[in-house]
Amino acid sequence: MTNKGFWGKITKPIVGLAPMDGVTDAPMRFISKKYGLPDVIYTEFVSTDGLWRIQKRGETTHKIWNELKYSESEHPVVVQLFGSNPDSFYEATKIVATMDFDGIDINMGCPSPGLEKRGGGAGLMKDRGLSHRVIEAVRKGIADMGKEIPVSVKTRIGSSAPDKEWWEFLAGEELPLVAMHGRTFKQLYSGKADWEILKEAAKIIKESGALFLGNGDVVSVSEFTEKYSEGIDGVLIGRAAVGNPWALRKDGYTPSLTEKLEVAVEHARYFEKDLPGNKFEIMRKHLSWYARGFDGAGSLRRKLVVSNSSNEVEKIVNDFLDISGN
Repeated sequence: MTNKGFWGKITKPIVGLAPMDGVTDAPMRFISKKYGLPDVIYTEFVSTDGLWRIQKRGETTHKIWNELKYSESEHPVVVQLFGSNPDSFYEATKIVATMDFDGIDINMGCPSPGLEKRGGGAGLMKDRGLSHRVIEAVRKGIADMGKEIPVSVKTRIGSSAPDKEWWEFLAGEELPLVAMHGRTFKQLYSGKADWEILKEAAKIIKESGALFLGNGDVVSVSEFTEKYSEGIDGVLIGRAAVGNPWALRKDGYTPSLTEKLEVAVEHARYFEKDLPGNKFEIMRKHLSWYARGFDGAGSLRRKLVVSNSSNEVEKIVNDFLDISGN
């Protein structure tokens, strides 16, 4: 039976922060772990072609290295790789295998049409031979570095329709875990994630001994356990956790408005500390996500999205709390 590595040691239901391109950067993951307490964290998608290329060039300051940053508090943390070239996967794996990640995940579900046309992300669902070679390339990269790191896959229920043959292929790849989004590639993010289809996929994949995580439209751990957990080992929560790390908590804790906005300030300060070379504009989208779902959120958001520093964010938040009486 496949060695699950750290995956086999997590208490079910497994709750993880889903990888989101341009969103789950190091500061966001740090805050998510500190306040959401998820069992596992995924990095953003990291390009295997890009990582191999900058390594060959010796570019030690390229922005791609920021995508691989993580704090020790995030463990277990999984690096997610994307691409379509097995050679690039092999070389990129050798690089990340030395960085103490707890797992390596292969992106076989990114709905970017451009990436899909190039055979990466969701495009891998159309070519099982290539998908197999990619998985084997990652395993070889790990082995050649003398490491033992579990290799998982995150994907979708199918390309243009739910695809039982795709699920059966994954079941035959001796993976410790498969995470699956409940939409097809064709749907992108339209419609609703189909959790009944996810349960069908889980049944097939779990027969191989693999763990199975569902993903799509879940806003809290309690929603997952009450509605979708039958036959599924856990959930990855993505969009519901942006500006709201508490969505990841198993205990159902809900913060006060004051606590929520104080964490927004902390997030901004950690951003400046952890990614000092990055423009503060990147932080603004995260601030806009904190400012929603309460009276006066719109006016607060309009001020936060033009802020230029954590000090400015703190003043804006304190003024808002004073005026609102919180």
